[in-house]
Amino acid sequence: MSEPSYPCPRCAVPVSARQPVCPHCGVDVALAAVLMERLALSVIPAEPGTPFVGDAMLSRFGEFLMKKGYITEGHLAAALARQTELSRQGRRETLGQILLSMAVMTREQLELASVEQVQELQTALRQVNAQLEQRVAERTRELQQAYKRLTELDRLKTNFVSNVSHELRTPLTKIKGFHALLAACDLGPLSDDQAQALTVIGRGAQELERLIGDLIQFATGARGEMSLEQAPFDAAALTHAVVSAADEKARCRGVRVAVHVASNAGRAIGDAERVRWVLSQLLDNAVKFTPPAGGDVTMSCDRVGDRVRWSVADTGPGIPAEKLGELFEAFHQLDGSATRAQGGTGLGLALVRMIVEAHGSRVDPATAVGEGSRFSFDLPGGPA
Repeated sequence: MSEPSYPCPRCAVPVSARQPVCPHCGVDVALAAVLMERLALSVIPAEPGTPFVGDAMLSRFGEFLMKKGYITEGHLAAALARQTELSRQGRRETLGQILLSMAVMTREQLELASVEQVQELQTALRQVNAQLEQRVAERTRELQQAYKRLTELDRLKTNFVSNVSHELRTPLTKIKGFHALLAACDLGPLSDDQAQALTVIGRGAQELERLIGDLIQFATGARGEMSLEQAPFDAAALTHAVVSAADEKARCRGVRVAVHVASNAGRAIGDAERVRWVLSQLLDNAVKFTPPAGGDVTMSCDRVGDRVRWSVADTGPGIPAEKLGELFEAFHQLDGSATRAQGGTGLGLALVRMIVEAHGSRVDPATAVGEGSRFSFDLPGGPA
């Protein structure tokens, strides 16, 4: 179906309905059509009392007429006074009608003035649009530069974390080596107090090693270099192993940990060691933030269709809705005050999300203040 075309009001060359400007003579087709229409109407005698269309459509028409020299300030004041008087009598007449009745202007002058004001408004609109486009372009450039700078800073931060983490491993290896020698009494016998102090040092070294491992894992994932060794693994066995490893810490805090594994959980496909770390982190967080002496934490492993789903739920204080967006931010604690009850680097949940998303899944938090929290994710199910 051919596109409709119309003759140009100026040169009569056919112009497509989608072309605002005549390709032959360059005239603004819409504006030329309005001018031709007004010219045709100007030779037709107007009925008495017919409203002047341009006057009704254009704002501040009287001021424009005075600015262009069509009327004087006295003419405008008299016309407005007349308009007010007629309004009190219940008669509504436009400014153009009153100027015509006062013989101050002719209809042709009014029509020409309305076209001039339209052209002036179009010019002003084009200028405003050009200014807006320029401002948008400038703002876009500023945002692009800011984004580039933030990207560079983020990369610098990641590299710094990675380098520092690797550098920390060297002195930690020395600490662990001498700790092992002392614990084995290879450097001489230890008193009871010395043995107890050595035990504390050992726990501190293990905690430091875990933190360094988290930092390296985060830096690797942030650079997009996290590699996964995905294979089928026993979902039930892994779940029980994670809960067993956390049992001592939970008992020390007086928190009850329950585990529910569906009989048909079967096998899941993923990086077993990474999944173990995720479940351990979620369980550790649940135990840490659940009130001691009476608090409950539950880890579940179920088969949902062709996927295996894990959930870790607690009876802790819950998380306010306005804080949910901050849950997975790296190096961020929801309680950032100096008096916060729990410590940590703020990397745990950030790494949890990073690992789960690397598996092509997502972490679903469900929490409410006073009702505890639940964190869930799923992986593809493997063969039975």
